[in-house]
Amino acid sequence: TAARSADGPTACGWSLSGQRNGAAESCAPQPGGAAGACRRDDVVGEPSSHGPPQVVFRSPAEKLANPERLNLDRRGLKACPVLEGEERLRLLNYQNNAIVGITNLHNLPHLIFLDLYNNQISRISGLEDVPTLRVLMLGKNQIEVIERLESLRRLDVLDLHCNRIRRLSGLSGLSHLASLRVLNLAGNLLEKLDQTALRGLSSLMELNLRRNLLGSIAGLGAAPCLQRLFLSSNHVATLSELVHLSSSSALLELALDGNPVAAEPLYRQTVLEVCRGLRQLDLRRVNDEERRMCTAQLKRDGEKA
Repeated sequence: TAARSADGPTACGWSLSGQRNGAAESCAPQPGGAAGACRRDDVVGEPSSHGPPQVVFRSPAEKLANPERLNLDRRGLKACPVLEGEERLRLLNYQNNAIVGITNLHNLPHLIFLDLYNNQISRISGLEDVPTLRVLMLGKNQIEVIERLESLRRLDVLDLHCNRIRRLSGLSGLSHLASLRVLNLAGNLLEKLDQTALRGLSSLMELNLRRNLLGSIAGLGAAPCLQRLFLSSNHVATLSELVHLSSSSALLELALDGNPVAAEPLYRQTVLEVCRGLRQLDLRRVNDEERRMCTAQLKRDGEKA
């Protein structure tokens, strides 16, 4: 499986062949990612007769060795080139370049994995040409708005960590992604989640919101299948905010460490009372004995009050 930074999972559940490996799981990301795990390809680039865009093609031997994967990591690219004769391509890696826009995907009818990590993209566009896409990696760019994803009905994993996104609402462009299982928004500038922020994400199982500016977690109930929620290092301050977790009845793993609320005396007891099915809280496993003790403690405190 693939992932990239401590901000959490990205292409979890996918193998280097582009096939799903089953249930989503958090990965300890390493530089390179799934598409980047293959060796760098030897390619030849030519400008078109009319100037940009650049045209890139591989030798027959190179193409035969990896007909479905192309690694263009660290090539100094400022734009996505036209990929000549790459109609079989399924995994495409553009990591660590200086690309400013998503273009020239029109001749890639079978593309399922697109990795644009660590570029200079400020707007999401050009993806209507690849409705087959299952994994989209856009971490560490300059994106401010989630938009123009309507054509990606099959998308399974969306990684937007370390961008400049300030707002997540029902109008954010996510509502059409009914197949999305993993969403990574860690390291952005989110201050709140609108009540409709996750509406339409009926398959979402994993949501990473670490290192944002969230003071409230209202709006999480719109994702009925959510099992893993990472909210570490935000601004959630009061125990009353935890009631918003009650609508996430499928939740199995939760991280709230690094929030002011985690220092409250009854923090852990309150979370376990609200999230009855939780198995792991702040990287600590929850067992039946702890759950019983937390319930008893809350009952005693209620009687005193």
